[in-house]
Amino acid sequence: MHLAQETNKLPPPPSWQNILTSLEDAVVVIDSRGNVFFLNQAAEVLNGTSAHKMLQQCYREVFRKNPWLIEMVAKSQPPGDSSTRAEGDFITPRGRVVPVSLAVSPLQDQTGNGWGSILLLRNLTHQREMEEQLKRSDRLALLGTLAAGLAHEIKNPLGGIKGASQLIRQEVSAEPSLLEFTDVIIREVDRINQLMEQLLDLSRPRKLYLDPLNIHALLDHVLFLERHAFTDGGVVIRKNFDPSLPPVRGDRGQLIQVFLNLVKNSLEAMNGKGCLTVTTRMETDYHFRGPASHGGKLIRVDIEDDGPGIKREDLAHIFSPFFTTKKNGTGLGLATCHGIVEEHGGLIRVESSEGKGAAFRVSLVMAD
Repeated sequence: MHLAQETNKLPPPPSWQNILTSLEDAVVVIDSRGNVFFLNQAAEVLNGTSAHKMLQQCYREVFRKNPWLIEMVAKSQPPGDSSTRAEGDFITPRGRVVPVSLAVSPLQDQTGNGWGSILLLRNLTHQREMEEQLKRSDRLALLGTLAAGLAHEIKNPLGGIKGASQLIRQEVSAEPSLLEFTDVIIREVDRINQLMEQLLDLSRPRKLYLDPLNIHALLDHVLFLERHAFTDGGVVIRKNFDPSLPPVRGDRGQLIQVFLNLVKNSLEAMNGKGCLTVTTRMETDYHFRGPASHGGKLIRVDIEDDGPGIKREDLAHIFSPFFTTKKNGTGLGLATCHGIVEEHGGLIRVESSEGKGAAFRVSLVMAD
């Protein structure tokens, strides 16, 4: 009996420091003098600074780039002792901007006297990305419906214009100058018709033929198709492939279209000179639930270039139909990519800073 009791005995509980260190949210404790007394690992990651550089430092100095946060902490310090909550952009010492939610509460000792403050910061980056993904999907669905209606209405008169032009061409076959004009009409009608087909593709549900795919073989094929763009040595290709990755579940033709579009955009952005980096890894930032998610495990492909980057005000519209920064672009390429990835049950995001290149990140569901 004594041995059984010893075997079933629970280990001692973890200390409060271990408990707080295990949290995914950043925790910072500030004493009544305004110095950082404790912070967990998540706080180090969020601020991009090691603990030994922040401990026993004044919080005003540690968070000097965040006056809104400093103001909230000041209100919670003795004798204010007030709790506040807010959301805002947290700026790290290196200038990285991270959207966060912040809760600041006064901290009391065992006798009830004010001892300092405790800060709880939650990184909202992925939550904001998911919210933007949902908004973008709704916006694309509405635009797709409108585009389908317009395309059908426009395609009918286009057929009449083209047919009439072809008849006129037969009648003026002896006049070279008039033949040139009719050829222009027919060619431009075909171009508009092709644009209408692209619009219809946005609203049509695609028939996907889903199979387990080797993502590296698929990416190698895409790079082979674009080999002419970097054979002169102006563009360097770097492949950071994780050889242990399992297959993804996808339609080979549709995914080739997605990655071919992304690679072409990156190569055009670099204008024949720079480095294109293609990276594969297991996705750790997202986890899907549901019968179609195959346990929620995702594989991520990053297409990164060191071109001029994308303006901050353009990032929110980059996947919208008809939005383009190219002189001769239609603005449908990235919108189509978004639709294909979404129909695969995946995610596509973009990260960029003007002058520092762009990174498109595609997450796809792992095959069974």
